[in-house]
Amino acid sequence: MALVTARCVMVLAAVALFGTAGVQSPAMAQAKAPAKSKLKPAAKAAAPAADPTDNVASQLNAKWLQENGGAYAGFTQAAPAVVPASYATPAVANDWGDRLVSRAMKYLGTPYRYGGTTPAGFDCSGFVYYLYGAVFGQNIPRMPHDMAREGTPVAQSDLKRGDLVFFGHRGTFTHVGIYAGNGQFVHATHRGSPVMVTALDADYYRQNYMTAVRLSPR
Repeated sequence: MALVTARCVMVLAAVALFGTAGVQSPAMAQAKAPAKSKLKPAAKAAAPAADPTDNVASQLNAKWLQENGGAYAGFTQAAPAVVPASYATPAVANDWGDRLVSRAMKYLGTPYRYGGTTPAGFDCSGFVYYLYGAVFGQNIPRMPHDMAREGTPVAQSDLKRGDLVFFGHRGTFTHVGIYAGNGQFVHATHRGSPVMVTALDADYYRQNYMTAVRLSPR
């Protein structure tokens, strides 16, 4: 009986040994790395998308001038340059108005952007606010009604280059621009339109003209 039992134990041990040969434990299977040839190459990081505002002002400006240059041939654009330190000092006589208008003309064609205060895009008061900082190094109020309070009222018949002209209705200013001479003003218009020069007697602006002020730089 003992002999039979021993033989049974030996048979079971052999079956267990050979039955599990070549079978890996879960730990071993996880430890084995796949062949390099089966590895997928790592995906390359996508290049960052270009900023759509890059060079858009220059492109729109060139297009606008090409289409409207004849109508506003009297205006010349200021050459792109670093603002001289002298621009941050009080101006003599009214040459500050010429400098302000000349600099404003540099941005003809710049797209409108609500709340914008940089050459990437301006709204109407943001355009004026930016120009006073860029040309005179002066921080003026940001909103039209505050700008109007800062300046000296000027009759429409006495406008000079650089004066600020305001438009609106029911006592509320809704738009501001810079008088450019010859009955015209330069301004950041509205959504969908760029910085441009417009006649004061154009229907909408003639009907909604409110006042003008001379905001001399300090």
